[in-house]
Parts: sequence; C-alpha cells; structure tokens
Amino acid sequence: MKRALRYGMILLLVFQCGSGMAFSRTESIAHEWAGLVLFAVILVHLILNRRWFGNLFRGKYNPARSISAAADAALILAVILIAVSGMVISGYAFSPLNLSGSSWGRKIHFVSTAWLFLLCGFHYGAHLGKGKRNVPIYISGTFGIAAIAALKFCQRLFLLNEFVYTPEIPYWCVYLMHGLMFTSFMAMGSGLKSITGKVRKSET
Repeated sequence: MKRALRYGMILLLVFQCGSGMAFSRTESIAHEWAGLVLFAVILVHLILNRRWFGNLFRGKYNPARSISAAADAALILAVILIAVSGMVISGYAFSPLNLSGSSWGRKIHFVSTAWLFLLCGFHYGAHLGKGKRNVPIYISGTFGIAAIAALKFCQRLFLLNEFVYTPEIPYWCVYLMHGLMFTSFMAMGSGLKSITGKVRKSET
C-alpha cells in the first residue's frame, strides 16, 4: 500500500505542477479536485508513517538526519500552506465559502507548491535504495536540469515572477518536463544522502 501511495503522489504532483499553469477552465477544475485528492493521500501517508513524529526527539542527530528532518518539516509546512492558500484562492471547489485574501493567497500558493515539488523530489530521492536500478533516474535527471531552466522554475521558488512562465509548447511536453524535473530533485536527494552518509562514516 505504501508503494502505491508513493507512486500515486508522484503522479499527482507532476499533474498538479503542470496543470497549475491553468491551460484551460477544465484543467483548472481538475487541478483543484486533484489537489484535494493529493492532500488526502498525503494525510494517509503521514498516518502510515506516524512513528516519524515520535522519533523526532529520540536519538542523536548526525548531518544526514538533521538535513532529512529539516527537509521533512519544511515539506509538512508547505503542505499546510498549500491547503490554506488553495482554499482561499479556489474558484470552484471552495468558491461557495466566499473566502477573502486571494492576493496574498495566490503568492503563498505559487511559492509553496514549487517548494513542495522540490522537497518531495528530495524526500523520495533520499529514500531510494542503492543499485543500478537508480541509473534511469540519474539519466532523466540530467534532462530535468534543462527543464528547470526552460520553465524558469527557480523564479517560482523565490517569487521572482508572480506569474507562471508558459512556453509555447504542447501541453504534454509541459507535463513531461515536470516529470523530468522531479527526477532531477530525486537524484539530488539521493546524492546528498550519499555525501552525508560518507561524512558520517569518516567521522566514526
């Protein structure tokens, strides 16, 4: 079940970041309802891994564990910010509530979704096992770097531009590029874990 949830979350994340560019009204509606499904899946994931919360204050923190805990905490914060801001700026699912604050909500949603995408990639990458089976992820991750530059993803991370950059390419290419970007972040997370793991071994 955990594996199915993991793959489901990855697919939903790629769809959400791609459809967040709001190509059409239909896709905007799908974006909102898929967001609710993603939030529910994340809650189930947290419940299944609830021991993580209890273990936060146990044991010693080495560099690898410190980075992992900080990234996971930031990931949970991003989920909360997305949920709150998503309700505020909703044009369909929560529109009957007539919530105010769309100006600040849109900015928070814009930034927090980008960080969620990045941190989820790091999170999954840090939990990858070792072996040749990860080679395809590293290969696709190299193409993902080009996608990060092409879609100006860093501008979304730091709110350097309040509008999503949408290049004149077919819709399916946008989703493909987001998938490649996700593998880039997975490769970075896996590489960071390997580096911090080696540092820990050298210290001991």
